[in-house]
Amino acid sequence: MMEKDQLPKYTPVDEFARHRHRRRHRRRLLRLIVCISLAYCAYTYFIAGSRGRQENHGTSLLSAERLKADYATCSKLRAKPQDPSGPREYNVRHNNRQPAILIKNATVWTGEPEAGTSPEDAHAGKGFAWVQADVFLRHGLITRVEPSISDLDLLVNYTIYEANGRLLTAGIVDMHSHAGVDPLPGLQGSSDDNELSSDITPYVRSIDGLNPLDPHIQVIKSGGVTTSLILPGSGNNMGGEAYVIKHAVGARDGRSEISAEDMLADPDKTWRYMKMACGENRCPVERSCLPH
Repeated sequence: MMEKDQLPKYTPVDEFARHRHRRRHRRRLLRLIVCISLAYCAYTYFIAGSRGRQENHGTSLLSAERLKADYATCSKLRAKPQDPSGPREYNVRHNNRQPAILIKNATVWTGEPEAGTSPEDAHAGKGFAWVQADVFLRHGLITRVEPSISDLDLLVNYTIYEANGRLLTAGIVDMHSHAGVDPLPGLQGSSDDNELSSDITPYVRSIDGLNPLDPHIQVIKSGGVTTSLILPGSGNNMGGEAYVIKHAVGARDGRSEISAEDMLADPDKTWRYMKMACGENRCPVERSCLPH
């Protein structure tokens, strides 16, 4: 039996030192992983940038064509609008899928007083002439109004509407309307005709709040109104930009889409309109202006 004094001396293990060693090893491994990840990201970014530079070689972020287009837009906005009511051969809103139209046997309001009508009566709306006539429309324009238009005279496809003597007049143009932005009461949600965040809101556009499906529009159209100037509301001194629309939208009017842009009477935006109402509808002076 070995004596106690002959046993090897016991050397106690420093547990704290062992844990420090393990933590140091983990930190080194973590640093190595982070470095490898950063190197991979840098390499990927460099390769992608090189490919992009190769694909875009010879091109520039600047575009002469885009600059010319922007300049043309600015010039158009600063130019004095020209009267678009001169001779035309084509309505810019015309749908090419819609054939020509022949209205037969209508009682047409000419808009002119009969011979011998005094200026006073004409001013009062008296003595205006009605004539029996056929009306032919092509490319969205009235091209002929005659007592009788023969089918043999028309060399294009067309649709016939028999008026049977019914009254036919020019469409009514409403130069002050909130249809579509101030919906018909009781049928759908709240109005969207005022921006009350400020007293001066010229940047507000009525077209952004226009609802083409508002029942208001169908009611107005049934009364003979074909065109309306849709203005923002009267809650501001300067309410915003107004837009002229036609009340013809949807599949039954020959248009495949229903949108506010489809309804614009002037798609080229030749004219611009600003609503100014003196605020809160408390002033009798409420008017629409036509700034350049």
